[in-house]
Amino acid sequence: MQARRLDELTDAFAGNRHAQAYFGVFKRSLPAVFAITDEQVQNKWVTLAFELDDIVTAAVAEHSINPQNIEAEIRKQLLPRLFKECKAVGGGMDQARNMVEMVVQITRVGLS
Repeated sequence: MQARRLDELTDAFAGNRHAQAYFGVFKRSLPAVFAITDEQVQNKWVTLAFELDDIVTAAVAEHSINPQNIEAEIRKQLLPRLFKECKAVGGGMDQARNMVEMVVQITRVGLS
């Protein structure tokens, strides 16, 4: 576990610990979706984790002077995207909002 190698995690995250953390946020927020071991479903969420990583990286680059603007931009970009995905699997705004807040927290304190 310390090496961040688990059987349930795909090798697609090699070297990108933030995308891996975002995938963990999905698994934690939507456990029913990941109870089904479908590779196509998992690949969809892996792709979304990398998209989130790109969005967060762009927000940090654009608003690096003001941390509040970084967080606001992350929330603005991620909430509609994650709500759409949650809605597609039977979730709602609560799950999407929780995921966004976890991503903001990861951005704020890093991976420890």
